[in-house]
Amino acid sequence: MKIKVAITTTDLTSLEHKQAFFTAPGGLLVSIGDSKPVAVSALEQVRVSPRGQSAEVLITTKQGKVLQTLKGSEISLKADRAPHSIFVDSIKRARANGQQRAEYKGEILVSMHAGKVRIRLQLDLEDYLRGVLESEIPASYHTEALKAQAVAARTYALNPRLSHEKDGANVCDSYLCCQYFAGHKQVTSSRHLEAIESTAGEIVVHSGKPILALFSSNAGGHTSNYENCFSDPATGQFPPTPIPYLRGVAEGNLPRGFGETSSNAELESALKALWHTQSPNTFDAWSPHFKWQVRMPAQALEAHMHHELSKLMKDKETAPFVIPPQNGQFGHIQKFSISARGASGVAIELQIHTSAGVWKVKKELIIRSAFKNPELKLARLKSARIFFEQENDHLGLLSIVTVRGLGWGHGVGLQQTGAQGMALKGNSYRQILNHYFTNTQIEKIGS
Repeated sequence: MKIKVAITTTDLTSLEHKQAFFTAPGGLLVSIGDSKPVAVSALEQVRVSPRGQSAEVLITTKQGKVLQTLKGSEISLKADRAPHSIFVDSIKRARANGQQRAEYKGEILVSMHAGKVRIRLQLDLEDYLRGVLESEIPASYHTEALKAQAVAARTYALNPRLSHEKDGANVCDSYLCCQYFAGHKQVTSSRHLEAIESTAGEIVVHSGKPILALFSSNAGGHTSNYENCFSDPATGQFPPTPIPYLRGVAEGNLPRGFGETSSNAELESALKALWHTQSPNTFDAWSPHFKWQVRMPAQALEAHMHHELSKLMKDKETAPFVIPPQNGQFGHIQKFSISARGASGVAIELQIHTSAGVWKVKKELIIRSAFKNPELKLARLKSARIFFEQENDHLGLLSIVTVRGLGWGHGVGLQQTGAQGMALKGNSYRQILNHYFTNTQIEKIGS
């Protein structure tokens, strides 16, 4: 089964490229529309730049000397000799040793859109999984955990949360939108290959359709309900309609107080009790990301938080989830509180009490992002399963805020460290998937 992956820029934020450079160690075959392919040697580079609604395709030496000029709007690039890769020299992808050229196996499709270059990769679904598993989960994990990730990733490719149909693709390569696909390395881990091959074609289904197979790194002892963390991708509604198989599940023996019928106070109390437990008996407590804390001076918070909230309010995707007081002012921060929580204790609504009024911030990722602070080298909070310890100075003014939290990521669906913990306790990948995606089945594609 073939799929198409939309390739983003180096920072993973956009599908629009100013230009694109391609090379291949075994040479390239370049086709413009239905024209006869042009052979490009391993010592040459293909450069694609927008020229109005079409593209200028330059075949050059690696020193930049132009050897041939082509023009067209639909360009295909294939490796001249399999199994060689194609390198996109104009973008970088993170690897274990740092930033490297993006490397892909498959057919590269280049087109123009609004005066910019767009890149898609067409390849077999199973080959796509090689890049996802290499990017998303350590090869050192137990085989059954790797299998669970393989099935979840294969399922997600067929039903991503945000549709890329308008982009002419099934999925994109960015973890900011879909699941991370950093391309292919020359040698794929044998353990990743085994997980892919032993589950070949298997996906998770509900009512006969591929599920939305969300996953994260660590849930901190309890996964979250979908509607507690995400908005509806089509309408922006928050909370959205619940998804029956994305329900929060406990990862072991937890303090009392978690659950959909628990009060806000009970959920916060349960979070605190779990955070302070010396040796939690959960599948994921072995991870260093299980619990964490960030200590922040009030002065540093005030220096940056209003700026970050203002940026969130200017973005049409996040603006609905930041609600200022009627006067629109941001005064001195007096305290933080969580006014609504989900079944796992995840914060649904944060209140920032300031001298000018109360600001409300809703939704898991937006709440985490509100704490972005360059001064403290903090990109965002690790999760929104948080509570606060707040200190005042001798004048009664807020001086120190300590955010204590559980888990890393949104915590909805499969959590990788929990899958590892379950596998180490003897659970199969099918049992792992049934634990995280309730009331689902595993089927072969096309069966």
